[in-house]
Amino acid sequence: MIDSPRHNRRVTGHCRQGLAVVGVVTALLTLSPTLASIASAESMSAKLPAAVVIPNVDPVAMAASQALDQLRLDSTRFDRGRRLRATFVRLRRQVAELIADRLVLNADELEAAWADSDINHQTALIAALTQVGVPYKRFAMKPGVGFDCSGLTSFAWSQAGFNIPRNSTRQIRAADPRTFDTAQAGDLLRYPGHVMMWLGVGQAVIHSPRPRQFVEVKILNTRSMKRSTFGDPTE
Repeated sequence: MIDSPRHNRRVTGHCRQGLAVVGVVTALLTLSPTLASIASAESMSAKLPAAVVIPNVDPVAMAASQALDQLRLDSTRFDRGRRLRATFVRLRRQVAELIADRLVLNADELEAAWADSDINHQTALIAALTQVGVPYKRFAMKPGVGFDCSGLTSFAWSQAGFNIPRNSTRQIRAADPRTFDTAQAGDLLRYPGHVMMWLGVGQAVIHSPRPRQFVEVKILNTRSMKRSTFGDPTE
C-alpha cells in the first residue's frame, strides 16, 4: 500500500460522485461513436484496441477519452512520419492542465514530458487516464467497473498493443529497466507489492491504490519514490 502524500491534498468530489452513477454507467459500457468508427478501420483495429469511455464520472477521464479518440485518428498519419495534429495537442494540453491543477504541478512541464514520450507511451498513459475515478477491485481488469493495480497497467498498455503480464512483480521483471533520468511518461513504476504508471514529472503517478478507493493521479511521498523501480514495457 502507498501512503497518501501531503501534496495530494485535493481529494476531488468527482470520484465520489461517480459512485452514484456506477450502476448506470456499467450498463453503458459501449464504444463512443468516435471510437466505434475508429475500431471499424482495419488499419487501426489490430494495433489499437478500442477503449471503453465512461461518461460523466471525472473531468480528467472525460478529457482523456477525447484525447485518446483523437490520438487514434492521428496514429496512422504519425506512423507515416507526419506530426500529430493540433487538435490532439490541444486535447492533450487540456488533460495536462486538469492534472496539473489537481496535483499542483506545472502544466507546461507535464505536457512537455508527454510530448517527449513515444506514441506507444502516450497511448498507454492517456488510456489509463480515461479510467480515473473507477473503483479499485481486487483481481479485476474491467474498464469502467474496477481495477486492481496491475489490472490498470495491463489495460492501459493493451490499448497501445502490448500484452504485459497480469502481476506487478512479473510486469516489472519483464520490462526493460529504466531510471528517473531515462524513463518516459507512461513507464511502469513499481513500489514493493504495487505497480503504477509514471506521469513523467517528479513523483506524479496514476494508479489503482486499494479497496474502497479509486483510480487516481497522485504525488508519491519521497520514501515511496525512492523504493520504486522504473520499467519500460515496450522493450
